[in-house]
Amino acid sequence: MKLTRYLLSFVAALLAATAQAESPDSDPFAVDAKYSEPPSNPNHLEPLPAYDPDGYDQAVFRSLIGDDPGELWMIGKPSFCPEYAVIIRHEVVYAKSDDPFDRRIESEKWIVERAEAKKQIWQWKELEEGRSVLDIKVTKDVVRSRAEITKEFASQMFSAWQSVLQRTRYPDEDYRGLDGATFQFYCHYNLFGEVWTPQTGLPRMLTDLGFQLAEVATATDEDRPGAIAKSVEIANKISTENQKQ
Repeated sequence: MKLTRYLLSFVAALLAATAQAESPDSDPFAVDAKYSEPPSNPNHLEPLPAYDPDGYDQAVFRSLIGDDPGELWMIGKPSFCPEYAVIIRHEVVYAKSDDPFDRRIESEKWIVERAEAKKQIWQWKELEEGRSVLDIKVTKDVVRSRAEITKEFASQMFSAWQSVLQRTRYPDEDYRGLDGATFQFYCHYNLFGEVWTPQTGLPRMLTDLGFQLAEVATATDEDRPGAIAKSVEIANKISTENQKQ
């Protein structure tokens, strides 16, 4: 996300923010969420920017993901509403031992987590004489939902993430706009990529998979098997699409 674009288009941002405010029940995690039509729609992710001059990316990461990056994650950064993320974590407890090289696992579990900031992490701070400055800071005011999943399911999700991230490359043209969302993805080891408001292809499919994982994290015990099945279905479609490339 390029904050300078928001600075240059402040009036447009205010209009879009007003429109967003008129729909308070909109769910950013909905699989069928509508996106603004971009000028083009690449069928790949692009590298994350090498620099974060405003500190915004770091503030979002530290607020939503925290110290443990997990096995994979998707961060959503909408233009005019709070940032959110979905993470799969592998939580391991090692057996107590006097031997520092003893790495016997006592217990482990796999977790899918949804995190959403209560307020947008980048905001305007009003100064004297009608002036404003960007106010970016790490926040702990985050709503989290977690659910335990199987290792096999986590592995399927990881394969989907990895297969798309391995295709990351620079786009042929600038396809970004203003009223949309930037999605960033990670899976170990050190595979990163991002895309703006994907409409079709692998980027859209991976984004939909992230939304569906958020459904797994928040579903009731009764509804969770169905949400898991839908996630597996999307992951399989990603695998099929990758084989066509």
